[in-house]
Amino acid sequence: MDTAKRLPKWILALLLAFVAVLPRSDGFSAQARHFSSGCTSRQEIALTFDDGPNPPYTEQILDILSARGARATFFVVGAAAESHPDLVRQEVELGMAVGSHSYGHSEELARMGPDDFRQDLQRAEAVLAPILGKKPSLYRAPYGKTGAVILEELRRAGYVSIGWDIDSGDWDNNTTTEQIVENVLSRAHPGGIILLHDGGAGEGNPNRTATVEALPRILEGLRERGLEPVTVSEIIAPSCP
Repeated sequence: MDTAKRLPKWILALLLAFVAVLPRSDGFSAQARHFSSGCTSRQEIALTFDDGPNPPYTEQILDILSARGARATFFVVGAAAESHPDLVRQEVELGMAVGSHSYGHSEELARMGPDDFRQDLQRAEAVLAPILGKKPSLYRAPYGKTGAVILEELRRAGYVSIGWDIDSGDWDNNTTTEQIVENVLSRAHPGGIILLHDGGAGEGNPNRTATVEALPRILEGLRERGLEPVTVSEIIAPSCP
């Protein structure tokens, strides 16, 4: 007689529930890991810049970071990287981290099926990998809109999904330099991931003057609070105590 048929139903139910939560045999969960913040045990914080590269603002931001010995993470749009590969190379040369922010920053990504999302992911990867010398490992969904399909495809492709928990508000062109500084410093904390922009969705050349003007004050304010700007990769490291 089948062993399962001899077991009481409640025991069988418990066994099935236990199996359901076991790790997958491939060593991964069904979805990619997603982080909106990082280690809180160290006095570190992550600056992130989305939607570039976007001259001249990306260069200006890199100059400010480099002059002050600060590191950051740039989530670049594949189409923009295709137009300005030298700026992405400069980010890497200056010790910044670079992640993928999709190929075209489409609002439709969160509603796409797996095949269409995978196509966009691979198209961005085909642009970034030759520039970086390796495949990116970090991904930020456009507008921060993620879901089961995106996270499953990211897991399959070996990416970690990155969100944020400190929004500078600089994506709104009406946000002033003063407001950007206040939005960041009033919410800054160990392990925070800060959302800033060096580029912008859509056509044209988004003006990020307010962000550039705010950045030196943000860096100064963070360090006055004892917080050191590092890359996302450092702040979510598995070695975090």
